[in-house]
Amino acid sequence: MQRRVSSRGWIAVAGQRIGVGIGHAAATVTVEEANATFRITCAGQAVAEVARTTTRPVTRFKVRTPQR
Repeated sequence: MQRRVSSRGWIAVAGQRIGVGIGHAAATVTVEEANATFRITCAGQAVAEVARTTTRPVTRFKVRTPQR
């Protein structure tokens, strides 16, 4: 799935907020769902791997264009 990093460096996946870092602000990252973790990559480079703390299903898979 894909997410766009906020200007503050956060993304949200399945109701869980994940800090990616301000250095990746406004970038589109790819999130891979493993057994109990989320693996985040940006431009083919691993950014973070965090434990999944929610059991909610993922409902959005692609990034939407920001509204102006």
